[in-house]
Amino acid sequence: MSPMSVAPSVTARPGGAHFPRPSGAADALAGAFRPAPVAAGSRTGFTGQVTTRPLGFLEVSTVRGAECSLTLGPAAAAAARADLLLVLHTAGDGRLLRHGADVPCPEGGLFVHDPAEPLTLREPGPFTLCVVRVPREAPALTDARLRALTRAHPRPGGPLAAVLAPLAAALATADTPYSPGTALHLAGTVTALTALLAVEPEGPGPAGPGTERRALRHRLLAHINDHLGERDLAPAGVAAAHHISIRYLHKLFADHGSTMARWIQHRRLEEARRELARPRGGASGVAAVASRWGFAGAAHFSRSFRTAYGMSPSDWRARHCRGEWP
Repeated sequence: MSPMSVAPSVTARPGGAHFPRPSGAADALAGAFRPAPVAAGSRTGFTGQVTTRPLGFLEVSTVRGAECSLTLGPAAAAAARADLLLVLHTAGDGRLLRHGADVPCPEGGLFVHDPAEPLTLREPGPFTLCVVRVPREAPALTDARLRALTRAHPRPGGPLAAVLAPLAAALATADTPYSPGTALHLAGTVTALTALLAVEPEGPGPAGPGTERRALRHRLLAHINDHLGERDLAPAGVAAAHHISIRYLHKLFADHGSTMARWIQHRRLEEARRELARPRGGASGVAAVASRWGFAGAAHFSRSFRTAYGMSPSDWRARHCRGEWP
């Protein structure tokens, strides 16, 4: 196996800046697992390969190596709030140590890591990891649901993992660049599936009259989609339109790991970023896009956009217009 290297085409990061091409194993690993500091150790020295590529507002890395232990220290508080790491054990049979537990991480094992927490991944032989960096705010999950998601053991199965794992692996190894629009939709799909992992253990729906509750929730989501551009869209009005209490409305969203406010923000940002990415998206200024999708103003929109996707709306639109992203 060759010394640690980074593919020549990999220089971009989702935040819009460029990071230096790593010169050795430690730098290459740091690029894949940032913002968490990472150390790799073995009796024979670490050898392997790291490749990293952007995918819309995500970043996908492949880490291949020989026997070693990967230790991720907790990132600084400010940096740790920026990203989550979706990790797929594509090949090998390792063990994951975090939160006081020592559990298997077999081939196909999938887990979400919060860089604010330490972990060790022990690899007794050759291994391959796919690491997807997901902005923390993109899944529109509550802090409590995110904590539960990042403490779950690796999942080698399950209906969602069975879909997400091969998709992530395919994105990490794709030889053909994606168009900006395709990359954007794929990033949104990966993010949505990651968010669904947070509620998968609860089963297909809440106990009791689940069919009626799910139908009601679908009606609520449809109502929100139809009124995204209205700045006064709020729980009281939505609850009244569906003849339910505000408390019950909040419970329906909490059962699925979110809040109505987070979901509205999430959907508005999704629609705004899609508009900015369209070939004719440059015809409208940022302020016009913000107003069209119900944001209080351009400044609020820009702050929210940067928090969710790591760059300003203007940078996002400029990159798509220039065709920088595959």
